[in-house]
Amino acid sequence: MAITNKAMLVAVHISSWSARKYDKKASSEVANSNSAAESAGRYNKRLFANAEALEAIQRITGRIRTYFYKVTLPWSDEGLRILPASLYEDFTTEMRKFDTEFNEAVQNFIEQYHELVSRARYSLGGLYRAEDYPEPAKVREKFNLKPEFLPIPTGDDFRVELNEDEMRRIAREIDASTRATMQAGIRDLWMRMYEVISHMAKRLADPEARFHATLVTNVRDLVDILPKLNLSGDAYLNDLAKKAQDLLCKHSPDMLRNSPSARNTTAIHASQLARSIADVLDRSQTQGETPSEGDTQVAAVVVEAKSDEIFEHMAELMGAA
Repeated sequence: MAITNKAMLVAVHISSWSARKYDKKASSEVANSNSAAESAGRYNKRLFANAEALEAIQRITGRIRTYFYKVTLPWSDEGLRILPASLYEDFTTEMRKFDTEFNEAVQNFIEQYHELVSRARYSLGGLYRAEDYPEPAKVREKFNLKPEFLPIPTGDDFRVELNEDEMRRIAREIDASTRATMQAGIRDLWMRMYEVISHMAKRLADPEARFHATLVTNVRDLVDILPKLNLSGDAYLNDLAKKAQDLLCKHSPDMLRNSPSARNTTAIHASQLARSIADVLDRSQTQGETPSEGDTQVAAVVVEAKSDEIFEHMAELMGAA
């Protein structure tokens, strides 16, 4: 099945009000008081010193972006990312929840707006400027959340009046660009695995190091979603996710904290998997920053004979030498 039938492009457009304002007068005064040129710095003031209602909106937007990157693969620098069709319903369901939460938080902020402006009059003192604060209706217009869905482009989509040879050349370039971007998406997936697994290996290798429950849940969340992000449908990739699930997620965070044996065994398994993935990334010919095997310092053991077969296949898929 063509990739265009298994995935789509998606962007999440979030607009918000920063509630910060460049103060030219204050910048000039700071420069003059320090005998500095006015171009030496800029004073950007916070219009609200402590506005929990505004900070709540910012936290929600952070969670939206985290979720967006979690369930998608990279596509372009313009904010578009690849969303597997198998995750479309989950994605739209979560975005509807986020939309409700976002708009409720914005409405709560707007309802408190006049009170917050009154407080700012005192907290900013001489820096307060009434013109810095738009009317509530104008402020509301600055907040928006909107997902955008587009098909993945192919050479067949190119429709302009050019000679036939030029049309074919451009179509080939579009298809080649799409394939290259998909390969970068696969590399991104391996990098995600490397980051969470090598982090687990480093934390567990130090018996004195404390860790949060997310050390385990981050691995579990990734291997749970990995088969859906595996747009090639490759059985080896799914097998690798299963291996990480079985070896790294079998113990609860409390068990890893309280059982030196469970902690040490999991650290060794995590190190072996991380080093194997790093080796594939080291040898791959795709663009991107290569992880260093020196990042994982605990001893490695051979987990299963099938590991070598899996990692060799991963190297082939990624175009390793």
